[in-house]
Amino acid sequence: MNDWPKVEGRYKVGNKTSPIAVCTNASIDDIEIDLKKIAIIGKCVTENIGIEKIIQNIVSNPNIRYLILCGKKSKGHFISQAIESLKKNGIDQDKRIIGAAGNMPYLRNIDEELIERFREQVEIINMAGETNSQKIEAMVDKLLEGKTEEFKGEAVQIKKIEEIEAKPAKWIADPKGYFVISLNNERTKIMVDHYIKGEINKRIIGKNAKEICDTIARLKLIGEFEQSLEHSMYLGRELEKAEIALRENLDFEQDKELKIKKLKKQESTNEYGWFD
Repeated sequence: MNDWPKVEGRYKVGNKTSPIAVCTNASIDDIEIDLKKIAIIGKCVTENIGIEKIIQNIVSNPNIRYLILCGKKSKGHFISQAIESLKKNGIDQDKRIIGAAGNMPYLRNIDEELIERFREQVEIINMAGETNSQKIEAMVDKLLEGKTEEFKGEAVQIKKIEEIEAKPAKWIADPKGYFVISLNNERTKIMVDHYIKGEINKRIIGKNAKEICDTIARLKLIGEFEQSLEHSMYLGRELEKAEIALRENLDFEQDKELKIKKLKKQESTNEYGWFD
């Protein structure tokens, strides 16, 4: 159990031999449980990839027999309802959770064997919406008072995803020319000048990155060469930076880091959370 949890995410690990896992839905730091009493606690904000990660981290630890669902509900998603539906109904032939109310409760990235193991292994304790740490911990204490046996099955081995270290490519000039991006704050526009051999060819103006990208694609201003994709992605990144700078009244300089004023820490609603 030294390498458990198997799937990375935003969570806190406690006593790995505890029979209790806690999913706080969209709550992050405002629910505090004694970590000596629980195996893991973390959030989940969407009913697909997040639930897949919950399943993988639970079936790889046969000590876990209870999953407490609590915390603030994620806007537009129904995590607790989806997990309860999964426990009760399973999935259909399209790997959709039967009876789930959300828009995308599909578990397409894990095997059905893991899903069935999860359904068999854990009992769901639904306290959805509850954010009072004392009330949640009282439920933890109640569960610990009973006799809970380890699940009669070995820890499921979770396939490790290959990690590829990101590396920059050696830049190759586009044979069709290059782009210079700037802002015209008076007109509230992004300006993109396209140059061929040092002479301006076209000037494209727009209010957002998407419409400018679409226009560049329509005009076929990026050449078909070895690094066409890299150049397209570069241009998209720089135009997104320009759009943010225009909207937030920030200084923009192409190829330079965008200096954004620090904001108060806000909760992340990243959908890739179990525990994200």
